[in-house]
Amino acid sequence: MLGELFRRAAELLERGESAVLVTVVEAEGAPREAGARMLVFPDGRIEGTVGGGALEQHAIAKALQLLWEGRKTLLETRDLRDLGMLCGGHTVLFYEVLQAPPVLLIFGAGHVGLLLARVARETTPWRIVLADDREERLSAAPAGVETRFLPEYQGLPEIPGKVYAVVATESHEKDFQVVRELLRGEPGPAYLGLLGSRAKAKEIKEKLLALGIPKERVEALRCPVGLPLGGKDPGSLVLSVLSEILAFHHGRLPLVQEKFARE
Repeated sequence: MLGELFRRAAELLERGESAVLVTVVEAEGAPREAGARMLVFPDGRIEGTVGGGALEQHAIAKALQLLWEGRKTLLETRDLRDLGMLCGGHTVLFYEVLQAPPVLLIFGAGHVGLLLARVARETTPWRIVLADDREERLSAAPAGVETRFLPEYQGLPEIPGKVYAVVATESHEKDFQVVRELLRGEPGPAYLGLLGSRAKAKEIKEKLLALGIPKERVEALRCPVGLPLGGKDPGSLVLSVLSEILAFHHGRLPLVQEKFARE
């Protein structure tokens, strides 16, 4: 049963889904002994058990609260009498949110795309995927970076979980094609950045709106992508792009933008 639970958790992470693993780490007069485990899914379903009854209902509610709040772990001691359980005693529960790391999906294996993939691979725990319509360029991808060959950028890859996408192909036409398909997809990337100028951003956003893509999605496109750190060489661009994505990932981007605006 325990091995099956861990296999189930591994399958969830592989699909980019999330759940909470609840473990009994200490028990006295409780329904289940230390080591009992339960997986709680975002819709309230469970696999395994930490004892049933009021204790289990409490654990499910607490696990869902952690998912809602975005917390990672919690160690909780519960007096069973507080839960209305006549057996008394107490139990200590450890909650661990299982969540696959985000995927950084880069379109374009040119100077900026290759360098961004390399730096992100070396500095983040994320899954890095590099896509291009020229197979020979993908051969230069750094070790540990996944590659996707997309002839004419047709049929964009379906990547499960939270995706941060950066578009940096070799032409405006291909940039527009990729951005259009990403914004049409469901649920679409959590973050979408496009390498280019403000004039390019204006032109592309007008074309996207003309196609009927919702305004809130179009406005979420970050172009020019990256924080205004200065410099136009590939190294400077990569640092600015990755800095912006990290600020977004940690929920700090609005604060960073406000700081730059003041300066």
